[in-house]
Formats: sequence, structure tokens, C-alpha cells
Amino acid sequence: MSDAPDPDELATGLIRVRCDGRIAWLNRSAADLLTRSPTALIDSPLSQHSPLLSRWMLRTRDSARSLRAPESRLESADQDVDAFFQVLGDDVLIELHPVAERVRQRELAERADRAQAMTLLTRRLAHELRNPLAGVRGAAQLISTAEAGSRSGEHALMIQREVDRITGLIERFAGGDEQHTGPVNLHRVLDEVTELVMAEGYEGLAVIKDFDPSIPEVIADEGQLHQAFLNLARNAAQAGSTQLRLSTRIEHHCALLDQADHHAVRTDVDDDGGGVDPEMHDRLFLPLVSGRSDGTGFGLAIVQQIVRAHGGLVEYLPLASGSRFRMRLPLIAATEHTDG
Repeated sequence: MSDAPDPDELATGLIRVRCDGRIAWLNRSAADLLTRSPTALIDSPLSQHSPLLSRWMLRTRDSARSLRAPESRLESADQDVDAFFQVLGDDVLIELHPVAERVRQRELAERADRAQAMTLLTRRLAHELRNPLAGVRGAAQLISTAEAGSRSGEHALMIQREVDRITGLIERFAGGDEQHTGPVNLHRVLDEVTELVMAEGYEGLAVIKDFDPSIPEVIADEGQLHQAFLNLARNAAQAGSTQLRLSTRIEHHCALLDQADHHAVRTDVDDDGGGVDPEMHDRLFLPLVSGRSDGTGFGLAIVQQIVRAHGGLVEYLPLASGSRFRMRLPLIAATEHTDG
């Protein structure tokens, strides 16, 4: 009996309700979910704190059988729980299991799926744009050859470069690049990315690295990850940041989209820039959406596509001052992959 867990130490909320609808007993987790102290809840009507739970409790009492109410909204705590109701003598026992993380991960997945739908549209758009862009580049090349050394020739070369850049963005986002996976040292990739960003001359920008040395080489597409991290780091630098912080950690039993309950490598790219307009948070990873007037709207969409292709998640988290882009990738160690 001494080995039985203390009900107040359980993460699961437990409530015992009498047949008159009043709370006979509850543990600490349940009190926290109802946002009241246990003493304030004992002997009070359940309907006073959660009309929804009260209705399910009455239904359980009247039917005399166990019921389950998945993802029920607790009005007091403004969060969802899986609620289980069972008859216990003359009373009804309620179990409450918070599901906030599961719901959040599903919302992220749904957002990513919407982005993938936009990807299909972008592929069609890319097909339609290839020929006219090739025509523009060809015309610019003729001008640059005929007007070599002149102002017009320089402008024509600039047009060629911009067309090549736009074409590259469209090709990448339209899925033109296949994955070539192998052992990847994430910290080396991040080092190379920061070197590139610093070489671009963002005045006053300092880089802080907080890497977990225990992270092994992982199986991934190094070129694609390089592009994803570069887009995130460059976005941070272009946001007018004075500090760019890169940190890596291992998350155990992380709820990833494609590999639930597996380990993950988490990379945070933090900056102290101007942040993102709250109205854009839900659309940030969609193509053609940019928070800058000179942005293409492809950078974060490409990051989303690359991370999803690796079975991971990327999300935006506003900071008190600046932004955090958090990338989670499945931890598939190179040695583990070889052994398998």
C-alpha cells in the first residue's frame, strides 16, 4: 500500500462527484485545471466551474455506464483535455488528461499541409514561368554582349543574375531538388552558415553558438539543411538584429509529425530584431508571404518544405524582443542508420 502513488503527484486530474453534482474530492492536478484551490472546490457544484464536465457527468450518472469525451474544452483553463467518466458506487469519477501538446502539434501539421497545398500551386506556377523567364534572360544576355562595358550592359548582367536567382528559388520550391541523404554534422553546417551570413556584412551583428556536443552525426540531406539554416539565419540578420543566437539540444520522446515519441534534434535560431507582425504568424510559412517589402516570400516556405521532407517540424515563436525559429528534426544517428 505504501507503494501506491500520491494522487496529488499525478499529472492526471481526478475528480469525484456526488450524485447531487457536487464535488466530493479532487486532486491537485484537477484543481489546477479548474483554476481554483482544492478547498474552494470541495462541496461546490461542478456546473459552477465547468458546465461541460457537469453535463457529461450527469449523462454518465443517468446511463450508468462509462463515457469518454476526447478533447473537451475546459472553460476555466481555456485548454483541451481527454475526459473519462465512470460510475463509482453512487458517485462519478472523472479523469482529465491534458492534450495541449498533441493539439498544438496537430495544428502545426495542418498548417504544414496547407503549405504543401500551396506548393502544388507553386509547381504549376513555376512551369508557366520557366519559358518567359528564359526569354527575359536570353534577351538580357544579348544586350550584355552587344553593350559590353556600357551602363546598359551592366544593367543587362544584373537582369541575368536576378532571373537566375528567381529561377533558382522557383525550382527549389517547386521540388526540383531530390534528397541525397548521408551522415551530416549539424554543427559544421551551422558553422558554415554563420560564416556566410557574417561575410555578407551585416553591420553590428554578433553570433552566439550554444551547441550540445553530445549530438551525433545524423542522416539527412546536407545541402538542403544548409539551405534551410541559411534562410533562417539570413532572415534574422535582415531583421535588423544585433545578436544571432544558435542553439542545439536533444529532445527525448518528442511529438514529431511523422515519428511520434522518437528523439529529436532541436535547433533554435534566435534574434533580437523587430519580430513578426502578429497578423502574419499563421501565414508565415506560406509561399509569397513576406514581412519585408523586398522579400520574395519563398525563404521560409522553402525551410518548411525541407524540414517536412525530413519528417520534422519548424515553427515561429515570438520573443519579448525578437524572434525564434525552432526546427526539430528526427534524431537518426549515422551509426544507428548504418547498423540498421
